[in-house]
Amino acid sequence: MHKKLVTGTVAAALIAVSTIAGASEIETLRQQVDELSGKVKTLQTQVSAAAPSQSGYGKRLWDNTRFGGYGELDYIVKRENGNGKGANVFDPHRLVLYVNSDLSDWITLNTELEWEHGGANEKLSSATELSGEVVVEQAFLDFKLKREFNVKAGIMLVPLGATNLYHEPTNFNSTERPELDRYLIPSTWREMGAGIHGSLGDRVDYQLLVMNGLDGSKFSAKNGLRDGRQNMNKDINRNKAVTGRLEVRPATNLYTNLSFYTANSAKVGTAYTTIAAFDGKYRINDFEIAGEYVHVYQDDPSMLNDELGHNMSGYWVEGAWHVMPESLKKGKLAEADAVVFARYSELDTQDGGASNPAKKNGRYDRSYTTFGVSFKPVTQLAIKADYQLYNDHGAGGASTLENDKFQVTLGFVF
Repeated sequence: MHKKLVTGTVAAALIAVSTIAGASEIETLRQQVDELSGKVKTLQTQVSAAAPSQSGYGKRLWDNTRFGGYGELDYIVKRENGNGKGANVFDPHRLVLYVNSDLSDWITLNTELEWEHGGANEKLSSATELSGEVVVEQAFLDFKLKREFNVKAGIMLVPLGATNLYHEPTNFNSTERPELDRYLIPSTWREMGAGIHGSLGDRVDYQLLVMNGLDGSKFSAKNGLRDGRQNMNKDINRNKAVTGRLEVRPATNLYTNLSFYTANSAKVGTAYTTIAAFDGKYRINDFEIAGEYVHVYQDDPSMLNDELGHNMSGYWVEGAWHVMPESLKKGKLAEADAVVFARYSELDTQDGGASNPAKKNGRYDRSYTTFGVSFKPVTQLAIKADYQLYNDHGAGGASTLENDKFQVTLGFVF
């Protein structure tokens, strides 16, 4: 290509000067063209030798590899109410890097690496609690066999609830994920396993996975199932968890999801934990309504922790109004959106009582009222601000588990 360009340019010059130059001058110009052509050939040879083969793994995989990720940067003010959890802090909450690569036209490698709170390992209130961590959130191979039936295996997200699969900050309006998806569904919840997934027509998607389970000895009335997540390389028993999800879109702008999880959570003996979740979202013009319900059933809670009962349950419901006038969506704000929202949530980790009645405490029956605004100048960035009111049914004068708080978050995907 370079040779043709050089030859064409010089040939044009020859034609221009031939009308005024003599034969000897033309001969000199022809010699210069030959010299330039030789140099072009030399350069082409050198470039071909330095470049990797088109069939080599490095070249092919690099062309088929995609980078992305997301992050959340927070400013948090917690009201001081006597429980020692007041705060006024800037927090680099999380930064996540995706690296996905097509190993072939039907096999994809998906990975996700997360730095929480800057990855700092500073110990906090207990010897086992860390302020930050660096973890592999996903690393799995997806074998795309056909639209209706595919296989995947590795470290994957448990397909449960409204948030665990779709936990990027631009997917929800509040600065934090709903509390239900922290305590009853311990997002972000990932485990090692294998399973199948696919699409049944244009309106139904499914997943069915077998994975390592939870450690029920770490369940508590305070934190629900959250501390039961295990490390990737161990499982407390020889049983495996079964989890699945059915996403149904019965009408335009209506999304519904049914999901479940069941596994033995006891190290010795049998104590099954079963989780059922339903969530949905519907948009009418500029108004959106969304909600989620989760129920956890322990068939033998006394095998795990006597402050637990047979049931934990909770729900949240949210209304949101897209208030950005169309007249302002132009220029740099052509893709912009602004949402005003309010969400009410309740959860009870001792729903119906505890194995040991003396450990039943109303403060584990909690509610959260959150209202705020989310502004997206572009679709990849959400600037959020909200205020959350916390309440529980603990005895008067007792310290509360959590605090009222104001928070601002910069949430982005790339």
